[in-house]
Amino acid sequence: MGITADRRTFLKLSSGAGAAALGGMGALPAQAQGVKTLTIAWDSDIDSLDPHVFKSVGGYAVQCSIYDPVISWKVRPVDGTKGLSRSFPNEFDGAMVESWSFERDGATIVLKIRPDLTFPSGRPIDAAVLKYSLERALQSPGYMRFIMPRMIQVSKPEQIVVRDPATVAIEMNGPTPQHMVLNFLSLMTVTALDPELLKPNATEKDPWAADWAKRNPAGSGPYTLAANTPGVEVVLEARKDYWKGVPAFQKIVLKFVPNEADRILLLKRKAIDLVIGRPGLSPRSIKTFEGDKDFHIVTVPDTTCHWLAMNQTKKPLDNVLVRQAISYAIPVAAIVPNVLMGYGSAMKSPVPALTPGHDGNLSPYKYDLDKAKALMKEAGVTMPVVLDLAVRIGWQPHEEAAVWIQRELEKIGFKINITRQTDATFRQLASKGDLQLSIESWQSWVNDPFFHLVPLFHSTSKGSNTAFYSNPAVDKILDENYHEPNAEKRLAAAKAAQKIIIDDAVWGMLWYDNWTRVVRNDLVGLEKRWDTFERFAALKPA
Repeated sequence: MGITADRRTFLKLSSGAGAAALGGMGALPAQAQGVKTLTIAWDSDIDSLDPHVFKSVGGYAVQCSIYDPVISWKVRPVDGTKGLSRSFPNEFDGAMVESWSFERDGATIVLKIRPDLTFPSGRPIDAAVLKYSLERALQSPGYMRFIMPRMIQVSKPEQIVVRDPATVAIEMNGPTPQHMVLNFLSLMTVTALDPELLKPNATEKDPWAADWAKRNPAGSGPYTLAANTPGVEVVLEARKDYWKGVPAFQKIVLKFVPNEADRILLLKRKAIDLVIGRPGLSPRSIKTFEGDKDFHIVTVPDTTCHWLAMNQTKKPLDNVLVRQAISYAIPVAAIVPNVLMGYGSAMKSPVPALTPGHDGNLSPYKYDLDKAKALMKEAGVTMPVVLDLAVRIGWQPHEEAAVWIQRELEKIGFKINITRQTDATFRQLASKGDLQLSIESWQSWVNDPFFHLVPLFHSTSKGSNTAFYSNPAVDKILDENYHEPNAEKRLAAAKAAQKIIIDDAVWGMLWYDNWTRVVRNDLVGLEKRWDTFERFAALKPA
């Protein structure tokens, strides 16, 4: 593209004849341009390019193209859905490593690195590089230093062993469920970084060059970062020497478009090819594309949970009877069709329906105002109970659901004030415990009940346990069974934890999202993995 436009100019030009100034984006499909370019709108920015540190949706979305995972979640075509493949529980493919095996009854995994694997510089990726990268994940100032010990029982760099130039062994403290180890190695946060780029930028205070890695990529993925202009766009360029072959689209342009109405306008005018991100497009907006001959809608059930968070440090939410009353007063059967419009399903358990160990028959909560009023009376609270209900600006389903919840809670003795905050403010207030009621969302990158339950319900989890829930019985189940090698016993423990959490009414359960994309008819190759984010290298013209 010959012009780099700011966001306002992009929107203006894309809305009329001036679109020709942007390489014809307003009139022609991406693949009809001189350079095969895929133009995408998102509502995020990159907070960090460091795979061990980033927290934003934009950060992860870009990681998926400039880095490679060690192992990959396998995808298979979805019957009846054009151009879409998705992951299924505990199915894996090789990526940076071409094969793996387990030793010591599952306490050691041995990884065989793919031959001739290189960084964009041409430098080889060998066992020493992978060991350095895994050690960095364990020791650098990011969240992986907490995830590795919890998930795969690795806490010391000596547990990562080079056996030969193409072989790395990870020696865990004890047997770990094999699917947990393989899921861990499929995360985009577990990858190879080029030591020759990082080491010269390391300092005594920053031995892993974390400050440099926030702004500079060091990966081996199918694309390289060509430009990153915060608040405007990110440009990725395809590698010609990528081990899987050259991607169909030579260039990926990610346009920052924070307003959903603008994203819809650009898509309908064909100024962009795809909208990604979270929330991306709301169900109400997706509905407007149904029957449009220029687009097709791909939608499959997903593991993203949405719920009413009840902060147990705030009275009277510390009273289980009050929380149960709220759960009986939520009109989920009305919210799901009227807010999600077919693009989601009612939540039956805090463990997603697609996750092994899910039990959808444990919850007693169905809309029952008489039951809710009786529980409020039994709780003995003084009414009206005045509470704030926080939602994030731009999360349309949450804003709509809040109105439904407000109306019904006020029938059982509450006075609810709906407050709207930016995502950053919302997250800060929630993690500090300053919210009373809030509508939350969460997707676990690993489709496993314990990986999902620990951050949300373990008493030691900070920032993600926004109910500030603490139950020693739940902690004990989670701690004792996280690495349980017996699959049947482990799943039974997950169901036992669900039962306690549901009885304690920790969440006001709302819905599970579908993963949904509106796609131009001339674009196929979407791949839905457990972490949700697209791999742009798989996309291609129909």
